Amino acid sequence: MSHSRHTQPHCFHCGLPLQNTPQPPSLTVSGDERFFCCHGCQAVCETIVNAGLQDYYQHRSISDLSQQAAALPELLEQLKIYDREDVQRSFVHHCDQWREASLLLEDIRCPACLWLNERHLRQQPGVLEVHMDAATQRLRVRWDPQQIQLSEILHSLSAIGYIAHPYDASRSDQLHRARKRRSLQRLLYAGILGMMVMQFSISAYLFGQADAAGHLPLWIIVGRWTSLFVTTTLLAYPGQDFFIGAWQDFRNRRLGMDIPIVIGMSAAWLGSVYATLMQSGEVYFDSIAMFIFFLLLARHWETEARLQAADHLDRLALAVPQFAYCLNSRQQWQKKAVMDITAGDKVRVLPGETLPVDGILLDGISEFDESVLTGESRPVVHHPGEAVIAGSVNGEQMIIIEVSRAGNATTINDIQRLVDQGLEQKPHSALLADLAARWFVRLILLIGFLTAGLWLYFDPQQWLSNTIAVLIVTCPCALALATPVALIIASGRFVELGVLPLNMSALEPLANASLAAFDKTGTLTQGQPRLHKVLLFGDQNKKQCLHYAALLAASSEHPLAKAILREVADAPVQGVLQQASNHPGAGIEGVVDGHKWRLGKADFCTQHAQKFMQVEEDSYSQVHLAREGQVQAIFLFTDPMRTGLHSLVHDLHSLQVSPCVILSGDHSRAVRKLAQELHFDDYHSRLTPAEKLHWIQQQQKLSKRIIMLGDGINDAPTLAAADVSLSLADASDMATASSDFLLLNNDPAQLPASIQLARDTQRNIRQNLSWAAAYNIVAIPLAALGFIPPWGAALGMSASSLLVVLNASRLRKKRADNG
Repeated sequence: MSHSRHTQPHCFHCGLPLQNTPQPPSLTVSGDERFFCCHGCQAVCETIVNAGLQDYYQHRSISDLSQQAAALPELLEQLKIYDREDVQRSFVHHCDQWREASLLLEDIRCPACLWLNERHLRQQPGVLEVHMDAATQRLRVRWDPQQIQLSEILHSLSAIGYIAHPYDASRSDQLHRARKRRSLQRLLYAGILGMMVMQFSISAYLFGQADAAGHLPLWIIVGRWTSLFVTTTLLAYPGQDFFIGAWQDFRNRRLGMDIPIVIGMSAAWLGSVYATLMQSGEVYFDSIAMFIFFLLLARHWETEARLQAADHLDRLALAVPQFAYCLNSRQQWQKKAVMDITAGDKVRVLPGETLPVDGILLDGISEFDESVLTGESRPVVHHPGEAVIAGSVNGEQMIIIEVSRAGNATTINDIQRLVDQGLEQKPHSALLADLAARWFVRLILLIGFLTAGLWLYFDPQQWLSNTIAVLIVTCPCALALATPVALIIASGRFVELGVLPLNMSALEPLANASLAAFDKTGTLTQGQPRLHKVLLFGDQNKKQCLHYAALLAASSEHPLAKAILREVADAPVQGVLQQASNHPGAGIEGVVDGHKWRLGKADFCTQHAQKFMQVEEDSYSQVHLAREGQVQAIFLFTDPMRTGLHSLVHDLHSLQVSPCVILSGDHSRAVRKLAQELHFDDYHSRLTPAEKLHWIQQQQKLSKRIIMLGDGINDAPTLAAADVSLSLADASDMATASSDFLLLNNDPAQLPASIQLARDTQRNIRQNLSWAAAYNIVAIPLAALGFIPPWGAALGMSASSLLVVLNASRLRKKRADNG
């Protein structure tokens, strides 16, 4: 290894000096081990070798190598700036073992381009995960910084013809506008020139018959040459994207969707050139012109639909300003880039301005519009000491906040990242559509070859037109578009509802749910219980009981434990809790001053639970405190019900989600009162987490599809076991980790709207897939048998893609209608 390194001082591909590393990237080329300056050059060389073009390196001259070496350093140096920690701080998510970044891809023409980039990156050593967003053309990549750098990842993408740079919503918006403008320009160009070709073709069909000797009129001959020139122009300018895409597919040794399109158009053009030269036979200039125009129209509508679908997701990123006013060392307000703000800085926000960071409100009481994050249109009032989040709009007066999280670590960035990750989990129907589209191109080419061969054998005069019709009429684009556009629109609508989709593969079980189960405390109630009364049974007074209860409650995340801690917040708790042990669904135990204390349910705290279970005053929630098995006190709590829930059960019943059940660990009287007030079908009280889990599993054995909504650690097992699960934004980390959807505004009343959206999306996807499949099943045999002419094939293929995109766009209109 060292000898080979010594004899090869320069990179085998680009000619740059090798880095001072003991083991540079290497590859065997023509039997010899070659070394490279980076993984990007190694990937390019491997692509060339795998394509059978290794002779390129044998015939390359020294001058070529030196010219290449002179050109590459500028690109590499530009990319290496992204390896700097201070630059990565604004867009790279850091973890101990990996780094993760969102990148924006340029020069993307179709879904096949996204698939190519994803496959290429997965082959790079050190790249751990790659996911593409078809709507925003955003790439999320996770890598091991010990094996590969971000600059090498960007360089490897440029090697296959694509430009990638850190995702920025403003830059994304500019690229989207440029794509729309470029798409519209080419569409208009194709439409204007295409009309000229169509006018001549219509006249030729009606009046252009050959004479008795088979000679064409002079105006037909001139018109054909004119159409040849115009059609060639159409292929060269508005149709160039198809040829570029096909060339990239061919160069990367894959069958993309542009390949049958290019083969069909090329065959039609070559056949037309031959007929024009020979002044006899059919020409297909009209078919080419129509095909280019209608396919560009379909892709223009596709672009519009994708951009509209991505609009809300991009608005999350655009919501945060790029600059803010911070207090400097001289106690003056200074304008500062948000990426340079760190935790602990003090930031001033004027009325009407958007908060650039997460923080704690230090000065000022104001209303905040948090609709872009939670979907809640009503302003929320925050007081000093409360947390405020980036992306919300300050309403009434100037405020000062102390930064807690800035840049890539803010809540709004977490939401964006979670939405992206949720979209990566596709429903089963979407996975089947992706698989079908991937194999469909192979099937198209096979059918095209069979059509050509059979018609050449039976009727040679028909082989070309029928083969062209088969290649053009097929529509893999409809299959490829059937699910991504609908899913990205649905994801944006979920966010608008205040529901964060953590796992879009749960869309189908949400749509098909038949039973809804709810936790009580913190889910149907506000989760902010207040101590109402303390019943004493031992030799301890109220203050002493609260003291011991607070020592135990400090080890729990349960809302009732937090309520106890709030009662003693003004007086620091003295003492040490030893051997603390948390029993989910039961309580906490530990040793204080040599005695074993327990805090929780009656049957957990004492063997005489039945005696104390009778102590039920109205609908208060109860927590028992016991020392050595003897109850010392019972704490009674009130927890107001969340507002807006009175129609929840009715709305779920109207969606055929029944029964609706409360599963609670609270005592029966409190659960029964809430269930009756909200008209629940059934309720179960005093359940442990294991009993809740058993109940869920028993219902699933009865073929019930269960939605579970909860918020606490003790809900995590049932959330994980349910067919689809939802938790609240302020739920425990364990509950959130087990959930498929997150209610950002902590409003369970959004559940019916979420179910309806899931059903609309599932129905839309099924309609798209059914149409795409039915169209191809009918159109391909008709084209192969000669019943569809090439111009009809062009019209049918474009109409199929347009129909799929327009149908998916209906999901946005339903939002407006429902709104």
